Amino acid sequence: MNERARSVATGLFAGLVPLLLLDLARVLQEAMYTDPGSTSAWWPVACFVGVGAVAAFGVSAARGDRLVALVGIAVLLLAAVPSVAVTPPAWLPSLPLVTDTFASQAVAFAVAGAYLYALLRGPRA
Repeated sequence: MNERARSVATGLFAGLVPLLLLDLARVLQEAMYTDPGSTSAWWPVACFVGVGAVAAFGVSAARGDRLVALVGIAVLLLAAVPSVAVTPPAWLPSLPLVTDTFASQAVAFAVAGAYLYALLRGPRA
């Protein structure tokens, strides 16, 4: 696999996996509230820890290759902006991965900010 394809795949991983983990945490929390015995409270916590781990991996990878950060930011913003905007642009897809809950929005934008920092900071010295 060439370097550009690897960078794009890593960026997709770094952008999409946090969104999927946030969605899983939301589903687990809803299951906990509807049926308290269905799952443990530690599973949503594990999902949030997983988001942090993937974000750390993404920042580390983005410091080595800026294309990883660009793809990760694009994926996160494409999913998170429609949940915040009152009337999102028509060309922006409405993905159900980031719901209207403030925690999911905040985490998605925080991870995008971490990737932006890695993009602006550039390669390791």
